[in-house]
Amino acid sequence: MTIATTTARLRMGTGLIALALCSMSAPALAQDADQADTIEAASENEIIVTAQRRSQSIQDVPIAITAVTAETLKDQNVQSVEDYFALTPNVSFQTNGSRDRKDLSIRGISNQLNPYADVRQSSYAFYIDEFNVAAGTSNPQIVDLERIEVLRGPQGTYFGRNAVGGAINVITKKPVQNWEGELEAAYSNYDTFRAQGVLNIPVIPDLLAVRASAQYEKSDGYIRNINPIGGGNDSKFYTARVQARLTPTDRLTWDFAYSYSNEEVGMRNGVPTGAVTGTWASVYYGVNYNATGRTTTITGAPDGVGFFPQNDDEVNFNRPQSVGSTYQYFSSRAVWDFDVATLTGVVGHLTSDVFNFGDVDGGSPDFFYEDFFLKRKSTSGELRLQSNGKNFLDWSVGAFLGRDTGTTDQSTFHGRNSPLCPAARAGNCEGLEVTGFDSDSTTRYFAIFGDATLHFTPELTLVLGGRYSWEKTRNIAENRSNLTLTGINDRVADFEDFSPKATLSYKPNNSLMVYATASRGFKSGGTQTSNNVNLSNDFDPETLWNYEVGTKFDLFDNRVRVDIAGFYMDWKNVQQTIRFQFIDPGTGLLRGVSGIANAASAESYGIEGSFDAKITDNWKLGGQIGYNNTKFKSYPNALIDGIVIDISGRPLVNAPKWTFGAQTQYTQPLREGLDAFVRAEWNYRSSMLSTPLAYRYNGFPFISPSYHNVNLRAGIEGEKWRATVFVENLFDAKYFANAYEKAFYSGVQVEPSFQSYGIILSYKF
Repeated sequence: MTIATTTARLRMGTGLIALALCSMSAPALAQDADQADTIEAASENEIIVTAQRRSQSIQDVPIAITAVTAETLKDQNVQSVEDYFALTPNVSFQTNGSRDRKDLSIRGISNQLNPYADVRQSSYAFYIDEFNVAAGTSNPQIVDLERIEVLRGPQGTYFGRNAVGGAINVITKKPVQNWEGELEAAYSNYDTFRAQGVLNIPVIPDLLAVRASAQYEKSDGYIRNINPIGGGNDSKFYTARVQARLTPTDRLTWDFAYSYSNEEVGMRNGVPTGAVTGTWASVYYGVNYNATGRTTTITGAPDGVGFFPQNDDEVNFNRPQSVGSTYQYFSSRAVWDFDVATLTGVVGHLTSDVFNFGDVDGGSPDFFYEDFFLKRKSTSGELRLQSNGKNFLDWSVGAFLGRDTGTTDQSTFHGRNSPLCPAARAGNCEGLEVTGFDSDSTTRYFAIFGDATLHFTPELTLVLGGRYSWEKTRNIAENRSNLTLTGINDRVADFEDFSPKATLSYKPNNSLMVYATASRGFKSGGTQTSNNVNLSNDFDPETLWNYEVGTKFDLFDNRVRVDIAGFYMDWKNVQQTIRFQFIDPGTGLLRGVSGIANAASAESYGIEGSFDAKITDNWKLGGQIGYNNTKFKSYPNALIDGIVIDISGRPLVNAPKWTFGAQTQYTQPLREGLDAFVRAEWNYRSSMLSTPLAYRYNGFPFISPSYHNVNLRAGIEGEKWRATVFVENLFDAKYFANAYEKAFYSGVQVEPSFQSYGIILSYKF
């Protein structure tokens, strides 16, 4: 690719974004976008979604999609990503010790990458009001939402880069031309208190309205540090969003939004398991078996607290921890209606900080402590023009431009009892850097996309679309061990791709649709952040072809809605994290290997279905089922914790075979304007590999067990107020989503389940 070609592409993209920004200030033709932002019920059980950037009934969209409406968000007390994922088949998640450190999996496709990379490629798109926030969060605030759409399968045409697994589309409630608001307070065990509020103000009639929402939550946490320093996983989380909507004409709608979130936890949520892996067996216990290829762990010291599952609420850390993140973004979205077509411009800027400070060895001896700070920034914009109405040919074209940056400043230090103190220091190493890593990365990206919808007959429709993408990544990094420079790099790589999509749908009547789809997904490659003899300097993009057939239909006068899909995905050059440390036999220094390798190939196939039923006017029932088989077709040379293993035929991480869920709610009118209700929820996830370490240590805790979880809610609701009592994890099931490792003296950690019960009070005005 020539410099001139690259420059031309960037200029074209810059011009399109500039056009979007300029046109936002022009008193031009536009539309009132309320229809696209709110859920309207054309029939009693219909849901309107914007998964294809148009307002459509969910039963008319030839995509496997779960839409969680505002009513369901309220009924199920959805507070975070795992809550609405429980309503979606073939979706799972992992956690890395705090609220906003989640790794999501859709149909077995997940990030197999380092969650703390400067600029992290994602396997799914995450949009809030059409602005991409994946660089800053995977678990945004849930307050004052209209709905959440979870789209399964590659969504490159509409949602852009890195949507190989699917997309999450969050739609907030927008300002309206009347005074309204809501207050809510909740209290639950572990002295957990949450307060949130919404206020809508019509500032200038028919021209400007403002809507603000905020939430504050604090908790003592469910894990206690028995060490004299005290503390635990106590937490504080607060978030706020302010939106303004300008409607200067009935054809122009211009939205502005600012959102801020802050989370701080007293420690990463986790308890020890006793399973000590290769590096830390050598460091803490003098058992050096990496050279032998040993595939079992040793058992670490109980350290006064013991191991999960007998211990699910205690740790013994000799130094305090502070773990958390903040992110904020500005975004603007303008929509113009030209009768025959609609022009949409979206632009935004996001910043995110992630930090870990304090104890890192996870035990009472003062071995090591850490300072880690990661800052990310992302600026992106999109301009899209699409036809209106329903013609023989409907179409959409657009362009997308963005830039992500990230810097890391990480140091691990010797404590008073460091087992790696160099002899020259005579055992006095406290405060000396053991390992250090500084990096600065930048990714620029540009895309053009489009689709054409051909309505051959009122029943038969063909959609053809595609997306051309270009990305360029640069990384500058420095690695250190005991103040000795062990690696430095300055690397650049660029990639381009064209991903097509074709969907044929047939709808013989208003109650039935069948469809077939073939689509390609693309996740860009990049450069390594350290010098490793085991890895190439660059890693390749991964690509995926998805083949899917499905049907959606209604029964019993639209009282029952059913969605069934079957799929096969063929995955090439799967990007896999390679991350471990070892004692260099030549120098005695602790060295690290950190990077990304390309597995040869993988595949994922399965079936999924969901239904919603209104059994009677007072009784609702819903359910989901997903079967998913995701495995490496060929990966003979996987580098896992220091040894090479053939993991061909093995499942991928974070890819459970089975996911089930069911929800039922019964409402009993007490008198006019006053109802009582009871709701029960159940979900199941089968066992899964929770970390790549499972390929070497094939057992607990690297394979997460299957689990059942049951929630129960009951309450009374009037026209303006609502009171709910709840028990989540009703039967106090003991399970964990995944294991994670850093430098744990008593073994890798798991984030244990716990039971929560409390009361929620809300009032609308």
